[in-house]
Amino acid sequence: MKKKVDIAGIKFNAVRYEDVLTAMEVFIKGNEKHMIVTPNPEMIVYSQKDEAFKKVLNSATLAVPDGIGILWAAHYLNLPKAENRFIGILKVIGSLFQVLFKMKAIYKVLPARVTGTDLLFRIVNESQKNGWRIYLLGAAPGIAGIAIERLSKKYPKAIFAGSFAGTPAETHEDELCERINLAEPDILFVAYGHPNQEEWIHRNLHKLTTTKVAIGVGGAIDFAAGKAKRAPQIFRSFGLEWFWRLITQPRRIKRIWNATFVFVSLIFRLKRSKNS
Repeated sequence: MKKKVDIAGIKFNAVRYEDVLTAMEVFIKGNEKHMIVTPNPEMIVYSQKDEAFKKVLNSATLAVPDGIGILWAAHYLNLPKAENRFIGILKVIGSLFQVLFKMKAIYKVLPARVTGTDLLFRIVNESQKNGWRIYLLGAAPGIAGIAIERLSKKYPKAIFAGSFAGTPAETHEDELCERINLAEPDILFVAYGHPNQEEWIHRNLHKLTTTKVAIGVGGAIDFAAGKAKRAPQIFRSFGLEWFWRLITQPRRIKRIWNATFVFVSLIFRLKRSKNS
């Protein structure tokens, strides 16, 4: 697998979707078990306060960059040292404008965004020619079942072993693992939101007899079920999904604040300390 890029203590793989799909084939044919995580800026901020969560993320076989903010951070942290704080601030502002107006520049360190939602769709599509069995765990009751109905129409040759909402509570883990094992999936998508989904996989993957790959996908099952709407392509193209969510889901303002302003401030401080 390609080089790793450290962002605030989280080690990302410099991969594209195609690299992940190629790795999936190897993983499923092999005898070991693999966790894939999709850290975004909000998760990076959270990991700074939770060392155990940081260790869980870094224990994954693959950590893919979910969000344009991760690509920006990788780019900014690799810029030459600023002469002083004022120049440093100008570099931050300039690099943020590159996200909007000169996007190719920020793809030099990490080559692509690999979002949990798009990864789910691409893996389901790829599963059609490989016969991979897929299980959806999490989301609200009934939502994963609706997601399977919609995905089956789009990808008619995909094999869904089952779905269940369940709960990430540790008291229910053995029951959930038994249910999943009876379904015999190759791939498990877990949608409990961070940090619950990553911690659940970390604690339980070894108990799953047939599952070779487990992936935390956050709200991807909601999107697949049509319960939540993705930002229009124009917003996604310019890395402005956060702005779309602010407009359509103002109750998420605290999460959006952490994923934007708090994250940028964190990366700026890391750059300053690195260059001091």
